[in-house]
Amino acid sequence: MYQQGAVPTTSSSSIIVSSTSSTQGSSTSPVSSGTSSSSHVTTSSSSSLGSSTASSTIKTSSTSTTSIVKGTATNPIPVRRTFNWNITWVNASPDGFSRPFVGVNGEWPLPPILADIGDTIIINAYNGLGNETTSIHMHGLFNANNTFEDGSAMVAQCPIGPGETFVYEYVLAQSGTYWYHAHVGGQYIDGFRGPVVIRDANALNNYGNIDEEYILSLTDVYHVEAPYLINYFLSANNTSGAEPVPDSALINEAQNAQFAITPGKTYLFHVVNMGAIAGQFLQFDQHNMTIIEADGVYTQPYVTDQIFVAVAQRYSVLVQALPTATENFAIVSQFVTDMFDESVTPAGQNPTCTAFLVYNSALAMPAPFTLTPQPWSDTVLVPWDQQPLWDSDNVQYTYLTVDFATNDWGSNRAMVNGQTYLSQLVPTFFTALTAPSEYQMNTAIYGQVNPQILPFGQVIEIDLNNHDTRAHPFHLHGHTFQIINRAGDEPQWPGLDSIPAAPMRRDTVVVYPGVGVTLRFIANNPGVWLFHCHTEFHVEAGMTATFIEAPDVMVARKPYIPNSHKTACDSQNIPRSGNAAGNSADWTDTTGAPTDSSQTYYGALINGPTWNPYQGGKP
Repeated sequence: MYQQGAVPTTSSSSIIVSSTSSTQGSSTSPVSSGTSSSSHVTTSSSSSLGSSTASSTIKTSSTSTTSIVKGTATNPIPVRRTFNWNITWVNASPDGFSRPFVGVNGEWPLPPILADIGDTIIINAYNGLGNETTSIHMHGLFNANNTFEDGSAMVAQCPIGPGETFVYEYVLAQSGTYWYHAHVGGQYIDGFRGPVVIRDANALNNYGNIDEEYILSLTDVYHVEAPYLINYFLSANNTSGAEPVPDSALINEAQNAQFAITPGKTYLFHVVNMGAIAGQFLQFDQHNMTIIEADGVYTQPYVTDQIFVAVAQRYSVLVQALPTATENFAIVSQFVTDMFDESVTPAGQNPTCTAFLVYNSALAMPAPFTLTPQPWSDTVLVPWDQQPLWDSDNVQYTYLTVDFATNDWGSNRAMVNGQTYLSQLVPTFFTALTAPSEYQMNTAIYGQVNPQILPFGQVIEIDLNNHDTRAHPFHLHGHTFQIINRAGDEPQWPGLDSIPAAPMRRDTVVVYPGVGVTLRFIANNPGVWLFHCHTEFHVEAGMTATFIEAPDVMVARKPYIPNSHKTACDSQNIPRSGNAAGNSADWTDTTGAPTDSSQTYYGALINGPTWNPYQGGKP
C-alpha cells in the first residue's frame, strides 16, 4: 500500500441509513427513522416555501445496508438540503485489507444523498486532502442551463485545491437512481463515490405498492491507491497496455451486506455500479427482479432473474418477498473479467461478492450460489413514456472512432478520431463563455479536447465505432440518448439491428469490441458536456470527446458564475478567459496549449513521488 496523504484512523465498511426527516407542512419525507450511537453526519436546512427541514444519520456497520422507507403517495413540498462536507482521508478495510479512502466528515463509505424531485441540494465541499485536488460530479443530472455545476475538472470548473471550499447547488428536476463521484485525476477509484436517489411519488405510483426501498451499490476496490495505478498504466513501463485489475468486488462497499426482508412485502432496490473498471452481473437467489428504471429513465416493467450493470449504469428493480420466513437467500455479484490481464491480476482476487436477503436473522446465512452469466441487452427495455425516434429533416451526424495507440515516449493513450484528449490551460466552459461570438463555434479555439460543436435544438446522431479489442461503457453528460443501433454478434451480448418503435434511453451505453453503436439526442441543453468511456483508466488515457453545445445560446443566457468557481481558479492561477492556451488577443493562436501528455502525471496528486513504487500486478 502506498499512501500520499495524512490518514485518520477511523474505519468503516458499509452504510445504513436509518434516520428521521421532519418536514413541516408535508406528511413524510423518503428517509426513515431511527437512532445510532455511532458517529454520524446530520444535514439540515430551511426552505423559502416554509420552515421545512431535512436530516439524515449515516451509521457505519460491517453488515449494514442503505434503507429508504417508502415515502408518501404524493410528492412533498420541495425543501433545501444542505450538506457540509469535509473531504479527508479515512482508513477502512472493506475486504479485510486496510488502506486510506477519500471520506467525508471522517466517514467512509460516503453518505448517500436522498431527496425528492423539486428539492434543492447544496454541498459546501471543503478539500482537506492535503496533496490532491478534487471535484464533485452528479452523474446523470442534466444541470440544465447550469453547465458550470457539472463538476468535471478543467471542463466545467477548475479543480478544488487543498484548503479550498467550493459550493455546488442543484435543483432536482429529475428523479430516479444516480450517483456522485470525483471527476478529477481518477480520484473516485480511491472511494470518492456515493449513491443518489431522487424520489418521485407520481412516477413510482405507476408500479403499484412499494413497501420499502434499498440502495445496492456495486463497486470494485484496489489495494493500491489511484495515483500510482494511473501513473503506471500510462507509463512506458506498461508495455502490455494492461489496465490495473481490482482486488475485490463489493456490495454497498462491503462484503456480506444484509438486507432485512419481511415476507410478502415488495421492495425497490436502487442498483448502481460505482466501480472504476468492472461491469458486474447481479442475481438474487430464487427471486426475480422487475426493472422499472434505468439511468433515471422509467421503463415498462421487465422481469428478469439476472441483470448486467456496466460501470456508471443504474437500475431500479422491484423484488417481491416470498410468503414465509423459513430461510435466507444469497445475492451474488460477479465481475466481467474480459478486460482483466492475468499477468496483473492480484493474487487472491475476489471477483464475486455475496450479500443476503435476511428473512430471519436467527437462521444461518446460506452459502453463495454459482452465478452463470446469461445473455444481456438493455435495448429490450422500453421507456415508460414510449417516446418514438427523435428525428428531424436536418439531423446532424457526428462520427467518432475510439482506439488505443502508443505516443512518442511510449505511453498507451486512448484516441478519439485519432487524437487523445488532454486538459487545456483554461477550462473549456470558460473558453466558450468568454470567446467573441465569431469564434464560439470554431473548434480550433478549444484545443486538444476533441471538440464537437452542436447547434441549439438539433437532433444529434452519434455513430461511435470501437476499433479497440475491449468493450467501453460510454457516458454522456447533460443528456440521455436513444439507443437506435448496436452491432454485436456474440451470444452473450446480442446486438440491435432495427430501430425500436420506442428506443430505450439512458446516459451510459456499452459499445462492444470491434463494432459500433448509434445514439440520438436533442441538443437542448446549452453548455459544455463530456462524452467519454467510464472505465476510469481510459478517461485518464484520453478516451473523451467534448460536446460544445449551443455556446451562443449559453452565452446569451448570461449564466451566473458562483464566487467559489472564480476562487478555485484564481487560487491556482488558472485563467478564466481566453482560448485553450489562455490567449485572448488572438483566439486562433493556441500556442502553449497542451498537445502531449505528461510523463510525471499522477492523477489528482499535486506533488508526485520521484519514483512510482507500483510496477504492475500485486505489490
